Amino acid sequence: MQSSTPAVSIGMPVYNGERYIEEAIRSNLEQTFQNFELIISDNASTDGTREICEHAAAQDSRVRYLHNEVNVGAAANYNLLVHRARAPLFRWSNADDLLEPQLIERCYSVLAERPDVVLAYGKTTMIDEHGVAYEEYEDKQDIQSDCAVERFKLFYERVALTNIIYGLMRRDAMLQTPLMGKGTVPAGDYRFMAALVLVGKFVEIPERLFYRRMHPEASSWDRADENRQTAFWSAADKGFFLPRLRSELTDIRSIMRSPTSTAEKARLLLYVFRRIYWFRGSIIRELVHDLVQQAKSPTLQK
Repeated sequence: MQSSTPAVSIGMPVYNGERYIEEAIRSNLEQTFQNFELIISDNASTDGTREICEHAAAQDSRVRYLHNEVNVGAAANYNLLVHRARAPLFRWSNADDLLEPQLIERCYSVLAERPDVVLAYGKTTMIDEHGVAYEEYEDKQDIQSDCAVERFKLFYERVALTNIIYGLMRRDAMLQTPLMGKGTVPAGDYRFMAALVLVGKFVEIPERLFYRRMHPEASSWDRADENRQTAFWSAADKGFFLPRLRSELTDIRSIMRSPTSTAEKARLLLYVFRRIYWFRGSIIRELVHDLVQQAKSPTLQK
């Protein structure tokens, strides 16, 4: 008999995902590990997403469907799923990605045996819009140092695509981070992972268990498109303000709230301050650009 409280919560954020979401839902429901809930948070989709999700919820009691009346941005929608979860272990699952049936089972085994691990993930295969594999991607985020400072530095030295946020995580560890933030900086997933690695270790399972779909509608298709990134993370129609500096300040806040020692915090802060110095040119350019844009604002010209 399955417990009324699931062992794993899967959170699926979606906005206008009718093309892929049915397949993504099925990929989750066909996991060999069955004691889970699947929570879908629909961010005010305007296509057929709602009908697909309501049908899935009617067919399987493990599926819960939530609908936002307005688009709150991806950051808030991702965070909502964590707060609505009931299980001690959690994973996000995009509405266009696919999984091997053993993904949760393999990740669950690691977390059950290793209390020092906060995230377990399987290796990634990149697939295109048609589901055709085109790259065996190396995430390089197997970070098992006992030293939080070393883990933090290794994360930033190795990170590219943040596929590992679709691994399995300890929810209590996630809640010690700002999660995806408030949508005020680009790449909130980077900042979340940097905060999480301060809490504990990341373990890579040496099997290809996760299929990340890249297609023109995906948010990560063009990270350099500021308007696209702003619309995705915050649902706003204007760009980020001082994104580089605010991103580094996010890391500083994460360091200060992390369960690290005073000595470790000092070393971590020194590392971030050095990063700010390294990026001083881009920070100054962003400041000039934002001041010029504000000066051109019709509101300020009235």
